[in-house]
Amino acid sequence: MRAEAEEHLKHIQIAYKQLQEHNGAAVTAPVEVAPPSRVSEQSAELTPEKPAAEAPTLSLGGAPGTQTGPHFTQEVEEIVSQHIGKLGTALAIVDLTGSNRYSQFLLLAQLGLMARDGRNIVSLLWYKDMGEIRLIDKQSKSGMWQSLTGGSSSQSKYVLEIYRNNGMLFLSIAGQVNDNVKKIIYDFLLNRKLQAQP
Repeated sequence: MRAEAEEHLKHIQIAYKQLQEHNGAAVTAPVEVAPPSRVSEQSAELTPEKPAAEAPTLSLGGAPGTQTGPHFTQEVEEIVSQHIGKLGTALAIVDLTGSNRYSQFLLLAQLGLMARDGRNIVSLLWYKDMGEIRLIDKQSKSGMWQSLTGGSSSQSKYVLEIYRNNGMLFLSIAGQVNDNVKKIIYDFLLNRKLQAQP
């Protein structure tokens, strides 16, 4: 494997040199290639085009069902180590079941976010591929119904919807997550989306 990697590296370097000679000064960006000792099967994974230099900070106010890095519990550290991959530093995790078991979660990271649903399907979304983010006030639509049925005002008021840039819904967060946490996530995602734009 090492010999193959070294041979592959030589071919890349030769091709880059020829490209530089052919195009003259037109090619100015150097090509970063991992040294042969670091070449692995993981190098075939997709990586974001524009890595963030530094992980932002995020505080969810210590709300139930939330944890923020780097002070994760052992259970959450195991989840993060299994799933984080190329998303960069894990910033926060939100339990989507209300049980604090994190069987379903939203993981916010340096370069994107990840969600695991009730079917145990894990989905990724780079911030640069994020579309619309909506914080919907349910009571503006259902306030009259709640007053007629005696609905409690302590119930969740907001739904947070996160879309991909192709218009497909990535995740909808409603009842099991604190409204303040939804607002913080909403503001954080809007900020990350703006920073990820070219």
